[in-house]
Amino acid sequence: MSMRMTARISMRFLSAAIVSSIWLLAFQPGSFAGDRDMNVIARASSGPLACEIRKAAVADAVQLTGVVSTSVALSGQVRFFLSKSGPSGTSNISQANAFDLAAGAQSDVGHVTITLRPKDKAVVEFVATSKDGTACHATASLEL
Repeated sequence: MSMRMTARISMRFLSAAIVSSIWLLAFQPGSFAGDRDMNVIARASSGPLACEIRKAAVADAVQLTGVVSTSVALSGQVRFFLSKSGPSGTSNISQANAFDLAAGAQSDVGHVTITLRPKDKAVVEFVATSKDGTACHATASLEL
């Protein structure tokens, strides 16, 4: 194999490794790229179970994310509700998902993206309930 061909193969391998690394960092759940602009707007906990509502600006919209975490291994259900009203219209959104977490883990379990215009109001509720009956309930109000 010639020196030129070896150099070309090495550059292709290096380029592929760089692109793969960037993709892994940018698109993994819970990575710094997805969390960097999120603010916690509501938090609640009960025993080992905790839940949060996080908010991030996305262009002219607001992304709301429900996050559940636990200090011990737990599984259960979450419900994510949003009710918005105002001059830009009315929206009612309800999501339900299961969670199964190891001790010390957290997971994004619900996402809603809405536009908020002047005089719009929204109420967001996030409820996590483990199979043993432990529950946490976070609520937030949003206005522009």
